[in-house]
Amino acid sequence: MSKFLTYRPDIDGIRALAVLLVFFFHAKFSAISGGFIGVDVFFVLSGFLISLNIIKDVKEGKFSYRRFYLRRIKRLVPALVVLLVLTTIPAYFILFSDDFELFSRNLIHAFLSTSNFFLWSNTAGYFSPRIDFFPLLHTWSLAVEEQFYFIWPALLIMFYTHTKGKQLEKLLFILLISLLGLSIYLANYNPSFAYFLLPARAFELMMGAIVAVIYHKIPKLKPFTAHALSLAGLTLILMPAFIISKQDIFPGVNAFYPCLGTVLLLITGKDLAARGIVNEVISHRSFAFIGLISYSLYLWHWPIFIYIQYLGLELSGVIRIAAMLLSFILAFLSWRFVEQPVRHINLPNLSSAMKKIVLPSFVILTTIYAVIDIKNGFPERFNELAEFDKKNNFPSTVRKKCFDAGLIGNVDQCWLGIKKDSIDGMLIGDSFANHSASFIDVLAKDAGLLIHDSSSGGHPILTRLTAENTYDLPPVYAEERLDYALQFEHIILATNWDTYKSPENINYEWLLKTIEKITKHDIKVSVIISLPATTRKHLHQLKLAKTSPIISVEKKDASLSKPIFLESHIVLEMKRRYPNINYIDLRDVMCKDSRCAMTVNDTIVYRNPNHLNTSGAAMIGEKYLSILGNPFK
Repeated sequence: MSKFLTYRPDIDGIRALAVLLVFFFHAKFSAISGGFIGVDVFFVLSGFLISLNIIKDVKEGKFSYRRFYLRRIKRLVPALVVLLVLTTIPAYFILFSDDFELFSRNLIHAFLSTSNFFLWSNTAGYFSPRIDFFPLLHTWSLAVEEQFYFIWPALLIMFYTHTKGKQLEKLLFILLISLLGLSIYLANYNPSFAYFLLPARAFELMMGAIVAVIYHKIPKLKPFTAHALSLAGLTLILMPAFIISKQDIFPGVNAFYPCLGTVLLLITGKDLAARGIVNEVISHRSFAFIGLISYSLYLWHWPIFIYIQYLGLELSGVIRIAAMLLSFILAFLSWRFVEQPVRHINLPNLSSAMKKIVLPSFVILTTIYAVIDIKNGFPERFNELAEFDKKNNFPSTVRKKCFDAGLIGNVDQCWLGIKKDSIDGMLIGDSFANHSASFIDVLAKDAGLLIHDSSSGGHPILTRLTAENTYDLPPVYAEERLDYALQFEHIILATNWDTYKSPENINYEWLLKTIEKITKHDIKVSVIISLPATTRKHLHQLKLAKTSPIISVEKKDASLSKPIFLESHIVLEMKRRYPNINYIDLRDVMCKDSRCAMTVNDTIVYRNPNHLNTSGAAMIGEKYLSILGNPFK
């Protein structure tokens, strides 16, 4: 047998094991609570196979970066591009406009192998509720591998050349320990970064790489030893899949166990004539076949599962079985008619692959992205959801000349109420001030007032900014804005009070001191208290109820639980210290007993989980006038 790799059907069996764990985990089989570790198994296999090929070519003096990347393109790009293009079709019909825009961005990032960065910055982590809105979430792992492929060949060759093959194993082992330590640290202190990005995953690929480096030195194992080690390897893979869950720290140590199990299976399957019992079993053609289509199965199953759940259907019973069958059918078709033919296409060099595969794919996908982005996700597809028209009903877009502009005194552009010669007051605050603008506009018109506003995202009413916050605008903006506002009869304060609710927050006292400074002037001070935040999933249910004839939402599910402020909450502390302030609480007209409505006249008032849309805020304003009168009079 060659000291390099001949075909090993058990490696396809390991692929099958890995993809099935991920597959059943995503299909919501509760017993496989840690099935996501299948990705880690893939990482070890990838590190092993890539490194083995590199070492073989280097030793034979024929390694070529062009040939290496040519193989990667033929292996990975065509099936991925077909998936990206075809999943755009159901996305157009299924996804609401904001999610369709996110899909288009994820689409181009998936092709550019930066999907993990995109998802890291646009989700609260792999296990957050928001992942149910990302049909291309699973492409993060492909990005990690591709990034590894860009770095590792040059690094391995440099190590090999520098050591002349000697001490290479020791050098790589030191690197492995260092990377494992980094993964453990990141998993504990920055879990989202650790899950999605290469630094915390590199040790997994390195474990496979080290097996490749020492592969020719692995001795022939005695039958008992091979069987025992293979059973140990399988146990190290399966036990985490059934024991750990999304609540556990990951990757770090918890990822090391399935990776070690994969390493053992790679070792016990080296000698085809005396391989371990587990290697024998997973070499069966049924396992090997699933391994052959594993890449396509991995690509297709997640979008199918997500689209079903996005439509408000439960992934259980007959629906789950149908989804699983469809995943296998599409995976087979992708393998048979995309993966296999492309492997046999004659592409003589990297330049040819770039011209025939990469460039056309890039043009197609960037065109899809550009059209969806320019059209703001085609909101007109769902006429029932006019309140989610980004162009016409999102405060940040409607008031883009005012919000985040950093301007003070530009009344001709930024005014609310009645246009006249003299300014009566000013609205200042962050994005919560901006989303309150149309609410205040209704009240100001009724009171005959002209209100100027200056709001900036994440920029509350502080006169002194602390190191805890970072702002795009210079610190002097806050002081100049407040000084300008103090010359008028009215000053309206609106910010996300919950951000600073606790005395432990570094800005808690600064906010109160700022308000105290304002109250010392002969000014009518009003404080806007917004509605409680909802969740993305809750908001999605309301959208489905308005657009789907088969989805209904219970009355209690169409409302929010009214939060109870702790005694130390900044709003209650404000009321204790400054009782003469005019507190305008939107909850007074939107909440009854312990529940708060999310709609007015069947119109959803939110644009995202914690901000109002323009029409919703105006409708709340009209409701406030009819029930409580005008607080500005």
